[in-house]
Amino acid sequence: MHVGIGCSGTYDETATTVTTTRAIQTSTATPTTDEQTVIDVLNRHNWTDIGAVIDVTGSMSSCYAHIDQWVALSQQGKFVKYFVFFNDGDDTLNENKIIGSTGGIYSVYTNEGITKVKEILNTAKRNGGGGDIPENDIEAIIYTLSTCPTCKNIIHIADNGATPRDMILLNQVTKPIKVLVCKLGANSFVNPKLLDIAYKTGGSLHTLNMDIETLQSLKVGDTIQVGDGTYRLTVNGFVRVA
Repeated sequence: MHVGIGCSGTYDETATTVTTTRAIQTSTATPTTDEQTVIDVLNRHNWTDIGAVIDVTGSMSSCYAHIDQWVALSQQGKFVKYFVFFNDGDDTLNENKIIGSTGGIYSVYTNEGITKVKEILNTAKRNGGGGDIPENDIEAIIYTLSTCPTCKNIIHIADNGATPRDMILLNQVTKPIKVLVCKLGANSFVNPKLLDIAYKTGGSLHTLNMDIETLQSLKVGDTIQVGDGTYRLTVNGFVRVA
């Protein structure tokens, strides 16, 4: 079976999306693609009680540029409940990073206010830039699940260019993960490991123009079109075949 989901924003016929009246606005006349991606995905859905797991390494700042609005909207209603920022180990030497215990994970509840949220965010950024390219995404997701059991929707704002170093921990993730793909440049392809996170947790994957919410309907051997790439589901996960 082949499922096609193109860049024009067309969807598998069984996919569903909910338009919310809660709106995040761009803070500049010309937002970056990363800013627009996160804004559009959040505006397309009516997710509440969100636990937001955010990679704050390297050049990811544009992916959470509207955090002030997220906090403000959360004070008006049930939006983002909890932030978890991760930096892949607080500048730990690459050779000393241990799967599952890499560290560099910081958390704060939205109701502590924007000043506290920004303080924790800046501490996470200041204490580590990531070092090597792979990150401790899954460790941060597991931390979120254990420290905020009342978070209903877990979103992962992920760096498309950084493959998680700790995919082996994915079977410990007990809630569906909504993966928001950031740093997806023009003429580039979605990292298949991000598809794996969405698929193996019963979650979904989201880009600027796409909400892929029916991955669980795929069987081994099936292919799916995601943007400009074609991916095949194997026993070990997704691989890009075109």
